[in-house]
Amino acid sequence: MNTQKFSLLSLGAVLGLGYLSGCKQDPFEGIKSHERAITAVTLDKGQIGVAEIARTVGDTSKVTVYVVKGTSLAQVTPIITTSYKASVSPGSGSLTDFAKTNGKAVYTVTSESGESRIWLVQIKDYQSDLDGVWRVNQLKFQYFIGEGQSWGWNGTKNLTDNMPDASKEMDNTLQFTVTGATATGNLTGTFVHGAGTDGQFGDFKQANGTDFNYKFRKLPRTSGTFLRDFTDNTLTFNPGTAQSKTMPLVFNAAKTMVQMQFDVRPYDIDWNGSGGKQELGGAKYFWYMLQK
Repeated sequence: MNTQKFSLLSLGAVLGLGYLSGCKQDPFEGIKSHERAITAVTLDKGQIGVAEIARTVGDTSKVTVYVVKGTSLAQVTPIITTSYKASVSPGSGSLTDFAKTNGKAVYTVTSESGESRIWLVQIKDYQSDLDGVWRVNQLKFQYFIGEGQSWGWNGTKNLTDNMPDASKEMDNTLQFTVTGATATGNLTGTFVHGAGTDGQFGDFKQANGTDFNYKFRKLPRTSGTFLRDFTDNTLTFNPGTAQSKTMPLVFNAAKTMVQMQFDVRPYDIDWNGSGGKQELGGAKYFWYMLQK
């Protein structure tokens, strides 16, 4: 066998593969893009969430950007992202006075192929679905005893059926007020937890005196700040503090009711206690149902 010839052939194959891997062609080379879309708009101040983009069938499309109520629109610097190899006029980052045009500005996006589309960018005050006064409508918990075991049981119950003094929470109110937005478009604001007409907050103890406040007193009993995160639709009470609590928000379709659900694990089941005591110790989730 001619080992020299074999080595030269092998070396040539390796070099050939290296050459092919190094020559990566642009898959769009020689093809001019017809895309002329705005794909994102980000403001330099006050923006809440991401811009809503509605591309119509005709020649004009629309972008709606929401801001905190009271945000000045006189000097706004929108950062505008367009589709592949398209250009926009006025250019991205251009200082624009949206105040004198009732919160509207017109942009022209031109594709690489030279075709144009008119885009209307409109800035509106954000109408918060959380703002206002909410009243406690329900207090419920979900429990699991022996989760995953054939002998186990689980269910959902009213907390007040197990804790008489928890009913003092049933006339309480929560008032939310949006005060600003973060750099990433999430909401910041203040909340006030009111004690209701009886002037008392709920006490999460069983009639026999077993204290479960450590497990169910998740909602602060005073006032403070909040952060509304739109990426996962959660609300955090007193963010950045030792008392910080985060839970998902679930609204009904009419936005007249909202569920705030707290995770109350780990389990703390007293196997020698009553069924009710075991269920409270085996609670996984506890939630307030609030109504406007």
